[in-house]
Amino acid sequence: MPRPNRSDVYDPTQHGVYHCFNRTTRRSYLHGIDPLTEYDYSHRRDWFRDRMKFLIKHFCLDLLSYAIMPNHWHCVIRNRPDLVEQLSDRQVAIRWLSLTSRKPTRGNKGGKIRKSEIDSIVNQPERIETLRVRLSDISWFVKLMCQTVARQCNIEDGCTGHFFEDRFKLKPLEEQEDVLACMAYVDLNPLRAHLADLLDDPNAIVSIRERLETLDGNEVDTSDWLSPIELFGEADGLPGAVVNDLSLEEVQSRRRQMGENLGCLPMTFEAYVSLLWQLAIESRPDLQGNPALTAGQMREVCWRDGQPIDLELLKEQIKELRRRSNADLGGHAAIASLKFMARNIPSRKDRAGAKLAPPK
Repeated sequence: MPRPNRSDVYDPTQHGVYHCFNRTTRRSYLHGIDPLTEYDYSHRRDWFRDRMKFLIKHFCLDLLSYAIMPNHWHCVIRNRPDLVEQLSDRQVAIRWLSLTSRKPTRGNKGGKIRKSEIDSIVNQPERIETLRVRLSDISWFVKLMCQTVARQCNIEDGCTGHFFEDRFKLKPLEEQEDVLACMAYVDLNPLRAHLADLLDDPNAIVSIRERLETLDGNEVDTSDWLSPIELFGEADGLPGAVVNDLSLEEVQSRRRQMGENLGCLPMTFEAYVSLLWQLAIESRPDLQGNPALTAGQMREVCWRDGQPIDLELLKEQIKELRRRSNADLGGHAAIASLKFMARNIPSRKDRAGAKLAPPK
């Protein structure tokens, strides 16, 4: 069966929340510890995160959650055509030039953005409209993210060719329940894969870890690139709604009231963390003795949009998300690789302080 055209499931000019994910070529652990060679490529996950953080500041997109795993990645992203429409032609040109490489080449002097470069784009109305659409296009965001990471990794390995094995997958999340289930699925990926034992485990490159580090008063500040959990109005006891359910006028009204970021879910951050712990225990019963987990979190009834969350229904939604993701990513082979790693690679505690070097 042929895969659907991307334009059939995604329109960058319309508001939407989407689950994006992809895997490295040949299912290799090219940004983790490779189970065959035992080389440690984990530092590449920081490259991935840094590139994502840079791009999201210039694109008109909201990053709701992400997870960078040893051989694949996940993002939950909302496109924001309402924001890009507010940009002047000059702002569009500057944002696009900021996204492109500033390294000197034969046809590009590189360095700082020059007035002549800006004027060259501003004086082309058709070019401006094309770039305006690109700035709220998830496909362009993923392209610029993955191209740079792949090129950097290939240079380190001294090779050429594909780093990711196929076109990235993009699934629309049309309801609030879908957004909540997908965010929880993404944030719990490291715990489910036994790569972490805490939501804020330093070994995990995942959005919930950064949110918790910010909450703990550390120097990490995600407010400029990760959407806040709470939707506008929830903290005031008013009902919230995902952007998909709002008209353009309603979105613009909310943006004027709370700034550019619309938030993620009609629930508090504390309720979301409690929900993640309860879901984590379901898949990892060994975490019940974790000192970071309080009795209150396990007993607490999690609320969303003024209603208690049906945990059984949510678990079924997450299970279906996992099934579909595994099918798209070749889950059977991935599970076999994980089992091989468990048998042949030392545990994370045994590896502490002993980082393996990649081949020269």
